[in-house]
This record gives sequence, C-alpha cells and structure tokens, in this order.
Amino acid sequence: MKKFFLKSLYKRVLNIIFHPFLGMNIKPMVLKLEENDKCLVIAPHPDDESIGCGGIMSKYPQNFKVVCLTHANDERKNEFENAMNYLNIERDILNIEDKHISEGYDEFSKINFDGFNYVFIPYIFDQHNDHKAVSLLLFEYLKKNNVNKNLKIVFYEVWSAMNMPNYFINISKFMENKINAINFHKSQVDEKDYATKILGLNQYRGMIINCAAAECFTILSIEEFNKIIKGF
Repeated sequence: MKKFFLKSLYKRVLNIIFHPFLGMNIKPMVLKLEENDKCLVIAPHPDDESIGCGGIMSKYPQNFKVVCLTHANDERKNEFENAMNYLNIERDILNIEDKHISEGYDEFSKINFDGFNYVFIPYIFDQHNDHKAVSLLLFEYLKKNNVNKNLKIVFYEVWSAMNMPNYFINISKFMENKINAINFHKSQVDEKDYATKILGLNQYRGMIINCAAAECFTILSIEEFNKIIKGF
C-alpha cells in the first residue's frame, strides 16, 4: 500500500510540474534575434553565462548584457571580466553570497529589467540549488514589480539537459569563441574540463537542426513561467 501511495504521489507531482509544458509548441524552432532585441543573461556564478549562452552571445554580442549574481572571490570576478571582455559583452556583477542565492532577493531586486525583451536564466530543473534559486527570485520579482508584459523568459542549460527545449540556435561558427570564453574561468576548468563536456552537449543538440553544434533553450511567456514555478 505504501509503495502504491508513493508511486501515485510521484505521478501527481510530475503532472503538476510538467503540465504547463504540454500546451507549448515543442517543435524545435530557430531562435533569431532582431537588431533591437535586448537580452539579459542572469548567471548565478561566473562561467554559467559562457557555458549556457556563450554561443548565442558570440553571435549577437550587441544584443546582450550579463548580470552575475555572485563572484566568491577576486579570482573568479577577474575571470568573469576577462571572459566578457573577450566576447565584448556588457556586464555587471552583484554581491550575493555564493551558495546562498535563495537568500539574496534584496540584492537581486537591484537588477534593472527595463527595456529587455528576453531574460535568460538557468533551467529550473538544473541540478544545482543556486541555479534553481534564480527562477524563484525572478518569480518573486515579477510578482512585486511591473515589467514588460511581452517579456520572454528563456531557460538555458548548464548542469542539466532540458527535456523539452523549443528553440535552437546554430553555433557551429561560434563554438571556438564559446570554448575560449569558458576556458577564461581557469579556476573552474582546472577542476573539470567544462569546455569539452559542453562541446559534446552542443554537438548532440546540433543533430536536432542538422548542424555541427547548437545551443537549445526553452522560451516562455511570463504566464507560462509563473505556472511552472507555482507547480515547482
């Protein structure tokens, strides 16, 4: 009986979480940014922005700004600055304590979302608590503040592959730039070869749109995003 109850509960939780996805168009579409589209990438830590969005930022540097929420120490802060200089990306860095992003709403609320068409954040089901926390902070911010109703929320991949990405971008010509940006985060790649592993993921994603490498995203309206976070 206990086993049956747990199995039923598990199915119910999955239905609550994933139901908002079911009405979405999950046929892969190519993400094309217009000249005037403004994109904000929120990175929990230095390197997340390069791992998840290094390709699209290389293709459209003029469209992007990155806000990094933590930096842990001066070494990681400098690595982030060097990577953004390499990609020619506008950026800012906040002072939320590493591993405590969920407690950093006051600092997070300093972010200026005005004028942006897209906000890129880590996938809500990413296997890192700080990465999940970004969605919860954004959800809280959207409840308390007026933002562009047409704002799109974009999940990107870092530690976990997305199960239902609905947009892709061919980054075959920009993969070298992405790898170089990742490798600027030397304190991290000395521990794990992120560049090689992410290249493998992007090559796998490339099969979907028949190219050498691609980044994939899940793009949601504010309403869709709110439904998912409420279920989560």
